[in-house]
Amino acid sequence: MPILRFRLLVALLSCAIVVGVAAQSAGEPTAPDPAASKTDPAYKLIVGDLVAIAIFGEGELSIAQKIDTQGRVRLALVGDIELAGRSVREAEHLIEQRYVEQRILRKPMVNISVQAYAVRDIAILGAVRAPGKMAFPPEKSALDITDVVTRAGGFLPTAKSDAVKITRTDTQGRETTIELDVESMLTRRGVGTGTPKTYLIYPGDRIWVPERLF
Repeated sequence: MPILRFRLLVALLSCAIVVGVAAQSAGEPTAPDPAASKTDPAYKLIVGDLVAIAIFGEGELSIAQKIDTQGRVRLALVGDIELAGRSVREAEHLIEQRYVEQRILRKPMVNISVQAYAVRDIAILGAVRAPGKMAFPPEKSALDITDVVTRAGGFLPTAKSDAVKITRTDTQGRETTIELDVESMLTRRGVGTGTPKTYLIYPGDRIWVPERLF
Protein backbone atom coordinates (compact mmCIF):
# COMPACT_ATOMS: atom_id res chain seq x y z
CA MET A 1 0.00 0.00 0.00
CA PRO A 2 2.74 2.58 0.82
CA ILE A 3 4.41 1.79 -2.53
CA LEU A 4 1.16 2.37 -4.40
CA ARG A 5 0.64 5.71 -2.65
CA PHE A 6 4.23 6.74 -3.45
CA ARG A 7 3.79 5.93 -7.15
CA LEU A 8 0.50 7.84 -7.24
CA LEU A 9 2.12 10.87 -5.60
CA VAL A 10 4.99 10.84 -8.12
CA ALA A 11 2.53 10.65 -11.01
CA LEU A 12 0.50 13.58 -9.67
CA LEU A 13 3.63 15.70 -9.15
CA SER A 14 4.81 14.94 -12.70
CA CYS A 15 1.48 16.01 -14.18
CA ALA A 16 1.51 19.21 -12.14
CA ILE A 17 5.01 20.08 -13.35
CA VAL A 18 4.12 19.47 -17.00
CA VAL A 19 0.92 21.53 -16.77
CA GLY A 20 2.75 24.34 -14.97
CA VAL A 21 5.53 24.53 -17.55
CA ALA A 22 3.04 24.50 -20.42
CA ALA A 23 0.99 27.28 -18.84
CA GLN A 24 4.07 29.35 -18.20
CA SER A 25 5.31 28.92 -21.78
CA ALA A 26 1.94 29.86 -23.22
CA GLY A 27 1.13 32.82 -20.99
CA GLU A 28 4.41 34.48 -20.06
CA PRO A 29 5.40 37.36 -22.36
CA THR A 30 8.90 37.67 -23.69
CA ALA A 31 10.81 40.90 -24.11
CA PRO A 32 10.95 42.20 -27.68
CA ASP A 33 14.31 41.47 -29.23
CA PRO A 34 15.45 44.44 -31.33
CA ALA A 35 17.74 42.15 -33.32
CA ALA A 36 14.73 40.05 -34.35
CA SER A 37 12.97 42.98 -36.02
CA LYS A 38 13.20 42.94 -39.80
CA THR A 39 13.04 46.73 -39.94
CA ASP A 40 16.29 48.65 -40.07
CA PRO A 41 16.37 50.94 -36.99
CA ALA A 42 17.72 53.72 -39.24
CA TYR A 43 14.82 53.42 -41.71
CA LYS A 44 12.87 56.70 -41.85
CA LEU A 45 9.13 56.23 -41.60
CA ILE A 46 6.88 57.86 -44.20
CA VAL A 47 3.19 58.48 -44.76
CA GLY A 48 1.41 55.25 -45.69
CA ASP A 49 3.76 52.86 -43.88
CA LEU A 50 1.84 50.24 -41.89
CA VAL A 51 3.60 50.00 -38.53
CA ALA A 52 3.21 47.59 -35.63
CA ILE A 53 3.95 49.25 -32.30
CA ALA A 54 4.43 46.89 -29.36
CA ILE A 55 5.07 47.85 -25.74
CA PHE A 56 6.59 45.07 -23.66
CA GLY A 57 4.20 43.83 -20.99
CA GLU A 58 1.42 46.17 -22.17
CA GLY A 59 -0.40 44.14 -24.80
CA GLU A 60 -3.53 46.30 -24.64
CA LEU A 61 -1.49 49.30 -25.78
CA SER A 62 -0.02 47.58 -28.84
CA ILE A 63 -1.37 48.72 -32.21
CA ALA A 64 -0.99 48.22 -35.96
CA GLN A 65 -1.79 51.35 -37.95
CA LYS A 66 -0.95 53.15 -41.17
CA ILE A 67 0.83 56.46 -40.74
CA ASP A 68 -1.83 58.94 -41.86
CA THR A 69 -1.52 61.82 -44.31
CA GLN A 70 -0.42 64.09 -41.45
CA GLY A 71 2.43 61.70 -40.65
CA ARG A 72 0.79 60.52 -37.42
CA VAL A 73 -0.55 57.46 -35.63
CA ARG A 74 -2.96 57.45 -32.69
CA LEU A 75 -1.78 55.71 -29.53
CA ALA A 76 -3.92 54.58 -26.64
CA LEU A 77 -3.95 57.02 -23.68
CA VAL A 78 -1.54 59.54 -25.27
CA GLY A 79 -3.28 60.40 -28.53
CA ASP A 80 -1.72 61.43 -31.84
CA ILE A 81 2.04 61.33 -32.28
CA GLU A 82 3.98 62.30 -35.40
CA LEU A 83 6.27 59.56 -36.70
CA ALA A 84 6.81 60.39 -40.39
CA GLY A 85 10.32 61.63 -41.05
CA ARG A 86 11.75 59.91 -37.98
CA SER A 87 13.88 56.80 -37.97
CA VAL A 88 12.39 53.67 -36.39
CA ARG A 89 14.74 54.06 -33.41
CA GLU A 90 13.83 57.76 -33.00
CA ALA A 91 10.13 56.89 -33.14
CA GLU A 92 10.55 54.21 -30.47
CA HIS A 93 12.31 56.66 -28.15
CA LEU A 94 9.68 59.35 -28.81
CA ILE A 95 6.82 57.02 -27.86
CA GLU A 96 8.64 55.86 -24.74
CA GLN A 97 9.19 59.49 -23.74
CA ARG A 98 5.52 60.37 -24.31
CA TYR A 99 4.26 57.61 -22.02
CA VAL A 100 6.77 58.60 -19.32
CA GLU A 101 6.01 62.34 -19.57
CA GLN A 102 2.29 61.69 -19.14
CA ARG A 103 3.01 59.41 -16.17
CA ILE A 104 1.30 56.43 -17.73
CA LEU A 105 4.30 54.06 -17.79
CA ARG A 106 7.53 54.25 -15.82
CA LYS A 107 10.00 52.45 -18.08
CA PRO A 108 8.28 51.44 -21.31
CA MET A 109 10.09 49.29 -23.87
CA VAL A 110 8.76 50.07 -27.36
CA ASN A 111 9.43 48.05 -30.49
CA ILE A 112 8.36 49.25 -33.96
CA SER A 113 8.37 47.14 -37.09
CA VAL A 114 7.10 48.04 -40.55
CA GLN A 115 4.50 45.49 -41.61
CA ALA A 116 3.97 46.97 -45.08
CA TYR A 117 5.91 49.73 -46.77
CA ALA A 118 4.05 52.55 -48.51
CA VAL A 119 4.23 52.63 -52.29
CA ARG A 120 7.17 54.91 -52.95
CA ASP A 121 8.64 56.08 -56.18
CA ILE A 122 10.29 59.02 -57.89
CA ALA A 123 10.21 60.32 -61.44
CA ILE A 124 13.34 60.96 -63.48
CA LEU A 125 12.64 62.39 -66.92
CA GLY A 126 14.53 63.99 -69.77
CA ALA A 127 17.95 63.09 -71.12
CA VAL A 128 18.60 59.77 -69.38
CA ARG A 129 18.66 56.33 -70.97
CA ALA A 130 15.70 54.93 -69.02
CA PRO A 131 13.36 57.81 -68.10
CA GLY A 132 10.20 57.23 -66.10
CA LYS A 133 9.09 56.29 -62.63
CA MET A 134 11.54 54.45 -60.38
CA ALA A 135 10.49 52.46 -57.31
CA PHE A 136 12.49 52.81 -54.12
CA PRO A 137 13.96 49.66 -52.58
CA PRO A 138 11.59 48.95 -49.64
CA GLU A 139 14.32 49.17 -47.01
CA LYS A 140 15.62 52.55 -48.24
CA SER A 141 14.28 55.93 -47.20
CA ALA A 142 16.58 57.96 -49.50
CA LEU A 143 18.90 57.49 -52.49
CA ASP A 144 21.79 59.66 -53.59
CA ILE A 145 21.17 61.54 -56.84
CA THR A 146 24.17 59.84 -58.48
CA ASP A 147 22.68 56.44 -57.59
CA VAL A 148 19.34 57.48 -59.11
CA VAL A 149 21.03 58.55 -62.37
CA THR A 150 22.94 55.26 -62.50
CA ARG A 151 19.73 53.28 -61.96
CA ALA A 152 18.18 55.25 -64.85
CA GLY A 153 20.95 54.04 -67.16
CA GLY A 154 23.08 57.18 -66.96
CA PHE A 155 22.95 60.45 -68.88
CA LEU A 156 22.50 60.65 -72.63
CA PRO A 157 25.35 62.35 -74.52
CA THR A 158 23.05 65.34 -75.07
CA ALA A 159 22.24 65.76 -71.38
CA LYS A 160 22.91 69.07 -69.67
CA SER A 161 24.03 67.17 -66.60
CA ASP A 162 25.39 70.24 -64.83
CA ALA A 163 21.89 71.74 -64.58
CA VAL A 164 19.66 68.92 -63.30
CA LYS A 165 16.44 70.20 -61.75
CA ILE A 166 14.97 68.50 -58.67
CA THR A 167 11.45 69.36 -57.50
CA ARG A 168 10.26 68.41 -54.02
CA THR A 169 6.86 68.82 -52.34
CA ASP A 170 6.81 69.40 -48.57
CA THR A 171 4.18 68.18 -46.11
CA GLN A 172 2.18 71.38 -46.67
CA GLY A 173 1.99 70.79 -50.44
CA ARG A 174 4.50 73.52 -51.33
CA GLU A 175 6.93 72.81 -54.16
CA THR A 176 10.56 73.87 -54.31
CA THR A 177 12.96 73.32 -57.22
CA ILE A 178 16.75 73.40 -57.10
CA GLU A 179 19.36 73.10 -59.84
CA LEU A 180 22.26 70.72 -59.26
CA ASP A 181 25.55 70.05 -61.05
CA VAL A 182 25.31 66.25 -61.02
CA GLU A 183 28.08 65.90 -63.60
CA SER A 184 30.60 67.29 -61.12
CA MET A 185 29.30 64.93 -58.44
CA LEU A 186 29.74 61.94 -60.73
CA THR A 187 33.26 62.90 -61.84
CA ARG A 188 34.23 64.59 -58.55
CA ARG A 189 35.16 67.69 -60.53
CA GLY A 190 34.11 70.80 -58.69
CA VAL A 191 33.65 69.03 -55.35
CA GLY A 192 35.04 71.33 -52.71
CA THR A 193 34.19 74.45 -54.71
CA GLY A 194 30.53 74.66 -53.82
CA THR A 195 29.28 71.41 -55.35
CA PRO A 196 28.07 68.97 -52.66
CA LYS A 197 29.51 65.46 -52.55
CA THR A 198 26.06 63.94 -52.19
CA TYR A 199 22.44 65.00 -52.53
CA LEU A 200 19.67 62.75 -51.21
CA ILE A 201 16.54 62.05 -53.22
CA TYR A 202 13.36 61.12 -51.33
CA PRO A 203 10.12 59.41 -52.38
CA GLY A 204 7.93 61.76 -54.39
CA ASP A 205 10.82 63.83 -55.78
CA ARG A 206 10.78 64.71 -59.50
CA ILE A 207 14.01 64.98 -61.47
CA TRP A 208 14.33 66.71 -64.83
CA VAL A 209 17.48 66.35 -66.95
CA PRO A 210 17.46 68.97 -69.73
CA GLU A 211 19.23 68.65 -73.07
CA ARG A 212 22.05 70.90 -74.20
CA LEU A 213 21.31 73.45 -76.88
CA PHE A 214 23.94 73.29 -79.62
